[in-house]
Amino acid sequence: LIQLCTGHILLNKHLHRISKSPSPLCPSCKKQEESVHHFLLSCPTYARHHTIIKAKIRTRAHSLKDLLNGEKNIKEVLKFIVCTK
Repeated sequence: LIQLCTGHILLNKHLHRISKSPSPLCPSCKKQEESVHHFLLSCPTYARHHTIIKAKIRTRAHSLKDLLNGEKNIKEVLKFIVCTK
């Protein structure tokens, strides 16, 4: 959870910053940097998963602050990560 909040996580944006990835781009869509926000909310590769998490969390799933706040939301985010990585 702390890694999601700080952005210090095994996503290309962070890995590129610490010289562990040749590119910050998302390996799935190759369109934007693979940041926490991109991965959890906007990568087109995971659109189906975004729809599922938004339906379960409801209106509170439109920002990282909302997604990472509250036990129910965090559980859904962790399920999302398991399903997509």
